[in-house]
Amino acid sequence: MIFSKADHNFRYGQMLVYLFFIFSGFLSSPAAAQEPASPLCARITATLAENLRAVPFDKVVIFPFEADDPELSATFTTSFFTALSSTKKYKLLPLETVAGWQHTGEANDNSLRQIAGNFGRALNARGVVYATVHANRAMSLDKREPVTSLAIQIRMTDTKTGNTAWSLDIKCKGGHFLRQINITQASRIMEQSLQVLIRQMVKEGDIFSPMLPPPRVISSRGDLRKIRVVLQPDPQYIYSTYQLLTADNPRGVFTPHSPPVKNDQGPIILEETHLEDGKHYYCTAIGITREGLANIPEHPFVVTTSGAPKPLPFLQASGNNLRHIQLLWAPSQDPNVTGYTIYRSTTPDGPFVKIADIPNRRQQNYTDYGQDRSNYYGSLADDAHYFYTIRTRNKFGIESRGAPIVSAHTKGAPLPPTEIQAIGNQPGKIPLFWVPGEDPDIKGYAIFRKDGQEKSFQQIDFVSGRETQKYTDTGSWATPLKNNVTYSYRIRSINVLDLSSEPSRTVSATTKPAPAAVKGIRVSNNQFRQVYLSWQPNPENDILAYEILRGRTSDDLHKIARINAPETSYTDDDLQDGSTYWYQVLAIDTDQLSGSLFSPVSATTKPPPRPPQGISIQIGPTGLQLSWQKNKEQDIDHYEISSGGFISSRLGESQNPAFLYEITPKPEKTYTFQIRAVDKDGLTSSWSQQVQIRIPLARDLGKEKK
Repeated sequence: MIFSKADHNFRYGQMLVYLFFIFSGFLSSPAAAQEPASPLCARITATLAENLRAVPFDKVVIFPFEADDPELSATFTTSFFTALSSTKKYKLLPLETVAGWQHTGEANDNSLRQIAGNFGRALNARGVVYATVHANRAMSLDKREPVTSLAIQIRMTDTKTGNTAWSLDIKCKGGHFLRQINITQASRIMEQSLQVLIRQMVKEGDIFSPMLPPPRVISSRGDLRKIRVVLQPDPQYIYSTYQLLTADNPRGVFTPHSPPVKNDQGPIILEETHLEDGKHYYCTAIGITREGLANIPEHPFVVTTSGAPKPLPFLQASGNNLRHIQLLWAPSQDPNVTGYTIYRSTTPDGPFVKIADIPNRRQQNYTDYGQDRSNYYGSLADDAHYFYTIRTRNKFGIESRGAPIVSAHTKGAPLPPTEIQAIGNQPGKIPLFWVPGEDPDIKGYAIFRKDGQEKSFQQIDFVSGRETQKYTDTGSWATPLKNNVTYSYRIRSINVLDLSSEPSRTVSATTKPAPAAVKGIRVSNNQFRQVYLSWQPNPENDILAYEILRGRTSDDLHKIARINAPETSYTDDDLQDGSTYWYQVLAIDTDQLSGSLFSPVSATTKPPPRPPQGISIQIGPTGLQLSWQKNKEQDIDHYEISSGGFISSRLGESQNPAFLYEITPKPEKTYTFQIRAVDKDGLTSSWSQQVQIRIPLARDLGKEKK
């Protein structure tokens, strides 16, 4: 960078302020180490004016040294010019500039300072160097005599103020090396003296030299709380180290924050750390020689540290989820970003509360389940609106501005199923059909029912499965659906969190009526061991069969037969004789619905004949003649005669109420008889009472005849 002279002077005065803070660091470096003193001069004293470091001596002229011997003057003048030029501390005007200058009059310090100052101002030089040399020779002024002592006073005057900028007082004792002063000896004395001067300058902060080139800045970059400047290295004989200086503003105090960096012939990287975020820093770089001198700093350049990271350009929020909301973003490409912070609010104006720290820069999604996640779905409120923003975060925890606010709505209760249908005229049941909900979180449907006598709907069942679309209500085992009753239904969708939808529209249907009671039941009576039943056919078109119920009493009837329609009669066989039976007929339709019942009817089977009565026995010529009263039953087929007693035997039968037991009666023997009637159906009466006859003796028999 190139600046005008005014810029240079301003820059010099401005930059020198920081030397108070850094020169002690330079002295501690190897470049500022003092060399052992030469035995030529026992004492060299360098004195610097106060605040010398703040004066920009951009041009310096050296006047010929005052000496008794012109040759000695020329030797030391030339040696000092060469030695001072090699330090690269000042820009020196050529010695020819003051060729022919000669001091006239008394050679004292005041006169020399005044004359040199006037002459220097005429040459537009800020600094003028003048000196006096006193060489003592042994017992004589002969130049060929050896020098016994040497005293040199060198001064530099500030032509602007007329004050002495610095001075060198050199005292050398005579000896082998001082016997004859030559250019080599003079050069060694001047080099040694300037080493002392330069060390003192460095110590007091007067280090800048207009003769040193400014370092070449290759690149500069601000980072997280850090500045990084890359320099093109100079040859090592020019600079041994480099230093970066920074200030808050171009007129501020420039200070270093890191130690000098060694010139190792590779790209020089200078860094300042622990800086503030997002701040402009004014920077300049200096090179430092082995002696501790530095170039005059260039006009500062601005480097800005990384501030808060850039916000993400967008954030997406996906709602319509159960108690959670999904967030999505494109990850930041800033390598300094280490993660993200997510904030949530229930209103677009806030306040926003931090809900998550994302430690991974490459992560690009997050699911907000709420703070107290109690299940897989989360704990956000149902059917609620949430607002979100996201901020990038660097390794120091500095966050960006929030991304544009986005919002999403959590899912509420599901919608009820639609197109509900209830199918009526079904036997003891009502089928329901509906179009299932599309919400994937529906786990099933709750069925509600009421009949005409109930005031409110009651849940009767739950069917699982979102895609379920039918249900058949048959009631319960204890309370089945009634026939010919109208029932009303509503259905609610239930999601996986047991949230219930609003009820669907109400639908109604009536169960199928049971068949009517069978009418016109007729029964036969007095039938031999059977009862014949007949009835009128039911009016329903879907009668499948009739069930016959029978009991020995009217209140205890049981099914005994099933007659397929359209038959309307039935014969009940194998009944007991003379028994009364009660009957009912039940109509059964094709849906196995049983009709109602009328009062039972009774029928009595044919009884057996009564036992014969009025039995008499007569002794006849051919046997014993039995006779009895004829039974009143009209269908008596015959009578059976049996001997009475414990062991009876059949004696015969007769179709009429008389029977001859052909036997020759034995006197004094008793004969016993029993008779029973048998009808045409084979029904047998019980045995009559026993009748007996005793056969008398013959004489008694004759008496009876008389």
